Amino acid sequence: MKEEIIETIRNTFYLKPGQIKDSTFLEEIAKDSMDIVELVAVLSDKYKVAIEPSKMNRIKTVGDIVEYVIKNKDTRTSNTPIESF
Repeated sequence: MKEEIIETIRNTFYLKPGQIKDSTFLEEIAKDSMDIVELVAVLSDKYKVAIEPSKMNRIKTVGDIVEYVIKNKDTRTSNTPIESF
C-alpha cells in the first residue's frame, strides 16, 4: 500500500518515478498551499481518509503522509476531505 500512496502523490504533483522518497519534504514537491489542498482532496477521495488541520502541522514528509493515510484509511465520516475546522 505504501508504494501505491507514493505513486498517488507522485501523480498528483506530476513527478517522475524515483523523484520522491519517504524523506522528501512536502514543501519540496508542493509549489504552494493549494497543492497541499489538492493532495489532501486526492488522498481523501481515494483512501477515504479525513485529514484534520491540527494533524497537518505534524505531517512534514512523504513518509509522514503515507503513515497517516495507512493508519486512518477508511475512517472518513463525511464527504469532505478535511474535517474539524
